[in-house]
Amino acid sequence: MSPPPPDRSTVTPDRPTGPGRGARLAGARPWGRHATEAAAGVGLLGLSWLLLADRSDQIPAWEADVFAAVNGLPDALRWPLWPIMQLGTFWMYVVGGVGVYALTRRARPALAAAVAVVLAWLAAQVVKNAIQRDRPGMLLDDLEIRESGVDGHGYVSGHTTVAFALATVLTAVLPGRWRWLPFPVAAVVGLSRIFFGVHLPLDVVGGAGLGLLCGLVAAIVFGTIDPDRTDDLDRTDGA
Repeated sequence: MSPPPPDRSTVTPDRPTGPGRGARLAGARPWGRHATEAAAGVGLLGLSWLLLADRSDQIPAWEADVFAAVNGLPDALRWPLWPIMQLGTFWMYVVGGVGVYALTRRARPALAAAVAVVLAWLAAQVVKNAIQRDRPGMLLDDLEIRESGVDGHGYVSGHTTVAFALATVLTAVLPGRWRWLPFPVAAVVGLSRIFFGVHLPLDVVGGAGLGLLCGLVAAIVFGTIDPDRTDDLDRTDGA
């Protein structure tokens, strides 16, 4: 006698079924990548702050050497780097917001990009006023200042903070093959601030960390990153 056929009416409870199952699994992206960004933000900001300690009016020898290496690069890089550096300006809240809306046709990601830039700019001003570290021109003698009319305190770099905040939002909304691009571009923004002679390396490191945190806050608030779900933008509504 042959064994009875298996009972196919039983559905395993922990295994999702239905027509939307494949789409849900295809759209899933783990929160771990964003947790890594949060840890990197805290680490970079904390490390730079720790290295500054109470010596906001002094430059460690290693930092002066790194600054000299980047600031001393050929002057021919000035014009290629200048337009990239503008990606860290305050007005990126308009450009970034409009650009993200054009890409996604959704309001929430666009608002996340705009708010990330504004939040980054404001946070950078708060840290600048709290730390009050001078810019390279006040602390070093032998340097090349390629941007005039820059005043205020140096730590953190506002351009770098804005660039990394926007990059953090973009990595959650760009197609997979483009997600590698925003952070290298943001890093170039930070290096360009050293090259132009208006920021020191720790200013840039601190700005990168602060920008990561500001970008994550904006993305979570507007739902482009939700730590309570296993996916990002794919299950947000069309708002």
